[in-house]
Amino acid sequence: MKKSILKIIAFVGIFILLFAAMTAVFSNHPDFRIVQSIRAFYDEPADSLQGVYIGTSTCYAFWNALVAWKNYGLTVFPYTCAGMPLYATEYVIREARKTQPDALFIVNINSVVYDAMDITHVHHVLSYMPESEIKAELRDRLCELLGLSWSERLELYVPWIRMRQYWTEYLDEGIIPRVDGLKGASHYDNYLSKSIDLSRRYKKTQKRTPLTDRQVACIEQLLDYCDAEGIRILFVAVPRDEKRADLLGHINTACDLIREHGHEVLDLSDQVAAIPLDLSQDYYGPTHTNIHGAIKFTDYLSEYLIRNYGLEDRRGDPAYASWDAGLARYMEIIAPYVLDIELETGNRDYALAAPRGVAIAPAGADRAEITWKAVKGAEVYCVYRKAGAKDAWERVAASEACALVDDGLEGGVTYRYTVVPARRSGPDLLYGNFSTFGQSITL
Repeated sequence: MKKSILKIIAFVGIFILLFAAMTAVFSNHPDFRIVQSIRAFYDEPADSLQGVYIGTSTCYAFWNALVAWKNYGLTVFPYTCAGMPLYATEYVIREARKTQPDALFIVNINSVVYDAMDITHVHHVLSYMPESEIKAELRDRLCELLGLSWSERLELYVPWIRMRQYWTEYLDEGIIPRVDGLKGASHYDNYLSKSIDLSRRYKKTQKRTPLTDRQVACIEQLLDYCDAEGIRILFVAVPRDEKRADLLGHINTACDLIREHGHEVLDLSDQVAAIPLDLSQDYYGPTHTNIHGAIKFTDYLSEYLIRNYGLEDRRGDPAYASWDAGLARYMEIIAPYVLDIELETGNRDYALAAPRGVAIAPAGADRAEITWKAVKGAEVYCVYRKAGAKDAWERVAASEACALVDDGLEGGVTYRYTVVPARRSGPDLLYGNFSTFGQSITL
C-alpha cells in the first residue's frame, strides 16, 4: 500500500515538473521583438535606466535606444510590443518601477486608438512578464475587458496551449530566441530595408472624437496613480497615418484630457517638418518609421528630454559598458542601410533638397557615370556607393560639378549609388536630403 502511494506521489511530482518545464519553454511568444524589449528589459541592472518607453510597436519603430545612446548617452529602454493596449500601461509602469523606480516613463498615447484589442495582444504583453501579483491583476483586467469566459481564459494561465502553433518556430530558433543585447533597437527587415511614400496621404485633424467611457476611465486611473506615486510621466503622440479620421480625433481628445489633468503631452502629429521626417521615404508602413525616420525622431526626442527633463550623458561610465558593446554590434548590422552622416548630430541642413534627375550609366567596362541636377544652395555633392545587399555604404568622392565618374568597378556586379548635397560651414560640411535607398546599375 505504501509503495502504491509513493508511486502515485512520484508520478504526480514528475507530472508537475514536466508541466512546469513545458510552461517555461513553450509559454512565450517567439516574436524576437518582444524578446528584445520586454524580456530584455529584465536584464537591465536596477536603477540604471533614465527612461522607459511604453506602448505599441510604434515605439520600437520610432524610438531607437542605441541611436540615443550613441549621440546623447541616454539610457531610455523600450518596454513595448505589437498591439499593447493602453489598458496595460499602468500595470507595465508598476512592473517596471520594481527595478527602475526613478525613471521617466514615456507613454505612446497613439495606443488609445486600439480600443478593440484581441487575445493575441494580451499574449504579447504577458509572454515575458514574470509571474507576480501585478501580472495576475493585468491578466484579469484584460480578460475582463475582452469579456472572456473562464474556458477562454485558460490559455492565458496555461499559455503553451495557445503557443503550440509556434513550436516549429521555437525549435528553429533553438527553443527560445535569445536576448541580443541591442537594448531593444530594431533591426527587422522592413525597418531596415523598406520604404513607402506617405506624402500624399498623411493627414492631421483638429477634430475631437469622443472616447469611450472605459478609455476615459483608463486614462484618469493612470494619471491618478502617477500623481499618487509622484511618477514622472510624458505622453507622446507621434506622426502616423491612421486609417480613419475618427482615430486621429481620439488621439486629440486623449491629449486634451491628459493636459486637463495637469500632465504634459508632446504632440508631434503636426511636427513632421520640425523633426524633420521625409514622408516620401522615412516610413515603411503607415504607422511605422523605418530606420532613417527613426534616427531623426530619436534625435529630436532625445534633445527634448535633455532640455526639459535634465537627462544626462552617461557615455564613458564603465557601468554602461553593455550599451557600448550593443552599439558596436548594432553599427555592424545597420552599416548596409545607413550612411555615416545619418548617425551624426549637428551636421545636417534639411533646406537642401535631394538631388533630382539622378542617372547612372556605364562609362566603360569598369566605370559608371553618375549625373544629377543642381540643388539650390548646394556647394558640393558627396557620392556614396555600395555593392551587394549586405555591403556597407562608402563615400566614393565629392564633386562640385553635377557629375562624377566612378572607376575600378567589376563587371557583372550590381552597384547602388546615392548623391548627398552639402554646403560649407567653416571647415565642416552640412549635408542635405538624399535618396536613402539610391539607384542601382549592373555593369
